[in-house]
Amino acid sequence: MRYLQVQEIRCKHLLHRTGASFAEFTLNPYIGCGFGCSYCYVPVLRAKRGQEGVDTWGSWVQVKVNAPDVVRREMLDVPRDAHILIGSATDAWQPIEKRYRVSRGVLYELSFYPNKVTILTRSPLLIRDIDLLKRFERVSVHISLPTVDERVRRVFEPHAPAVAGRLELTRRLLSARLRVTWAWCPFLPGVENTPEQIRRYVQTAAQVGVREIWVGRINYWSFLEGRYKALLRKYRGEAGWTPRLLMREQTEQMVKEECEKAGIVCRVRYYTGSAGTSPFTHPFGGSRSVATEKERLGRSLALQKDVT
Repeated sequence: MRYLQVQEIRCKHLLHRTGASFAEFTLNPYIGCGFGCSYCYVPVLRAKRGQEGVDTWGSWVQVKVNAPDVVRREMLDVPRDAHILIGSATDAWQPIEKRYRVSRGVLYELSFYPNKVTILTRSPLLIRDIDLLKRFERVSVHISLPTVDERVRRVFEPHAPAVAGRLELTRRLLSARLRVTWAWCPFLPGVENTPEQIRRYVQTAAQVGVREIWVGRINYWSFLEGRYKALLRKYRGEAGWTPRLLMREQTEQMVKEECEKAGIVCRVRYYTGSAGTSPFTHPFGGSRSVATEKERLGRSLALQKDVT
């Protein structure tokens, strides 16, 4: 078991305006994340700001112990039609939440308002709070699930919840008549590229009742390339990394075709990150429009405000 350094802090603000189209406000009850996934973009943002190295990500968490009180005050000035995203720079239901319950407290405060709320998480701990989710007029949960293969999960996100736990979270949320989207983010090059792997992922989603999948790329590839390729060698053995493993347009087509067969809506989404030398300028190759680039920039700037 890893040692996790926990620090209790008091925040002045919790809701941050994004300036982007995916949500008007982001909300993160924690700084840092105990899951420490190998491909996470948040430590890269922090490293670019000179805060700490990428390698320490996952070893520390700061708990905003007064988060429920702060959001109660701030919601008085938030427009009722504003969209709020929980978990843009942390997982609000990471293991430490079981003890501190600050995310549950935040949900309770938000439940008194008609605002649209989206939760991004990979944690089955959210099952605990289904009673509060059912109080919302407009709420959706995006479950981060880059793979349905437990062996892959153990290599690329060894400290995150098992695949089975996320499948159970999906079932429980759907049973409560809550909206669920799977976030196939990031799409793991060299791991999820074959027709068989894509078919397995989509069929698993269909079997548990998922009707929408978002697909996204690895962000800040120039920072994470070395770490990712090392993990890929661990997974693939001597085969390791080759350029042919990059996602191409035919990969996108395979994903869309399998989703269409299963009656699942497939959306390619761009979260954050500078293109730079990344082979993932587009999740499946190709180019992006000026409008998309502006939206990406807005998201990146918004997230940089949230990682502090």
